[in-house]
Amino acid sequence: MVFENSVVIHKPVKKVFEFVTNFKNNIKWQTDILNVEMTTDGPLGQGSTYRCVNKFMGMRIEAEAYITDYVPDKLCSFKITSKYLTADSNYFFEPADNGTKFTTSGLVDLTSFKFTKMLFKRNVYRQIKNDMMVLKNVLENGG
Repeated sequence: MVFENSVVIHKPVKKVFEFVTNFKNNIKWQTDILNVEMTTDGPLGQGSTYRCVNKFMGMRIEAEAYITDYVPDKLCSFKITSKYLTADSNYFFEPADNGTKFTTSGLVDLTSFKFTKMLFKRNVYRQIKNDMMVLKNVLENGG
């Protein structure tokens, strides 16, 4: 499953990048995230790792993530692996309309969801769209 969604956030690129790539903030804007824990020390960059717990479609999904590419104020890419799925995701940041165009895109392997693949896809698209609007609200209006 391929996905992509964008939103323009009326805040500077640096501010949006710092907030979004502080993965502990995921709880504030990704409504399915229950917990995030960095598993490497030091500043975030290529090779950093974190662990997260999601609740999606009634399932508790524990996952590990590895930062595969990192360019400050421009890009953060990561690979997510769990018992149920793997995903390669990208966050892109670029100046736009007195703010930042934030785009999330990626590829999710849905092999484990043979019988519910269509339902899963529909829910993922809806979740991503909703999360992007929550992020916009959090950053522009404080939540």
